[in-house]
Amino acid sequence: MAPITMVFIITGLAVFTQAMFFLGIGASAEEGKKSPIVPVGYISVIAGIINLVVGLYITVVRPLDADPSLLLAGLIGFYGLFFLALGLAEILDMDLRVIGNLAIPTAILPLFWINFFSDTQWTLILIWWVVTFLAITLTTYGKLQARVLGIILMITAIFTFFLVPVDAVMGWGLI
Repeated sequence: MAPITMVFIITGLAVFTQAMFFLGIGASAEEGKKSPIVPVGYISVIAGIINLVVGLYITVVRPLDADPSLLLAGLIGFYGLFFLALGLAEILDMDLRVIGNLAIPTAILPLFWINFFSDTQWTLILIWWVVTFLAITLTTYGKLQARVLGIILMITAIFTFFLVPVDAVMGWGLI
């Protein structure tokens, strides 16, 4: 689980910093400083790059003969591109509705990977990510309050990103 652990931890940190911003915690710039969304954006760019690199790594080092890891690499690619685009949009102060549009296929298309996961916990995580990405779309179009998205993102960071590697390290067997 080594390469995917990096994806969980680093993407979890990106989601956590997004959650804190949308919750309004540390979201106001100090006088003379840029908006805190800029470093949040850089964290998301790093997470996106890590996702794409790990997806590429899995693709390159795994044998092509029906290795299910290749399917995982494709899924990681969805999230890698999303976080890269999100971070760049935040850094460059661009209209986030484009990110909201990107969140729609990022939410829906991974559902085709549902049979890839053999247990209920992973299936529930995938379904929760659908909720999260659709909430991003709603927020970018002003249909969902930023604080509600912040709550959804915090739940996402803790229960779908941080808990997975912690569970593996601690040997709890929850996930």
